[in-house]
Parts: sequence; C-alpha cells; structure tokens
Amino acid sequence: MSEVLANSIVIIAIAMSLCYAVWRLGPRKWRDALRARFNLKAGTGGGCDACDGCAPTTKSEPATPKEHGVFWRKSTR
Repeated sequence: MSEVLANSIVIIAIAMSLCYAVWRLGPRKWRDALRARFNLKAGTGGGCDACDGCAPTTKSEPATPKEHGVFWRKSTR
C-alpha cells in the first residue's frame, strides 16, 4: 500500500511540474485565454484591486538631480 501511495505522489508531482512548465513557457495567448475562460486575475499580489493604487503618484522632479550619462567620443589620433 505504501508503495502505491509513494508512486502516486511522484506521479502527481511530475504532472504538476509539467503543467507549470507548460503554463510558464507556453504561448502568452494560451495563458490569457485560460485566464479569461476561468475568470482568473493576472496579478499574483496580495493587495486589493478596489482602487487605482495605494502608492502616491506624483509627477514632480525628484529632490536630487540625476547624474549625467557618459558619452564616448572617437579619439582624434
């Protein structure tokens, strides 16, 4: 009996692994279609979706200025 139980646990684990691999590596259209069919949410966060977001959204410039980028120039030899 324990041999049957052990084998069934291994088979279930392999099946779940294969399903996850197909889900993550499969085409995005498939995932979107399944989400729409089963009414699943796309986000995996634990927050609510009651509003547009809890984080403050400001359009003002940051307090510290950004550093300048590095520009490479051709040497004039």
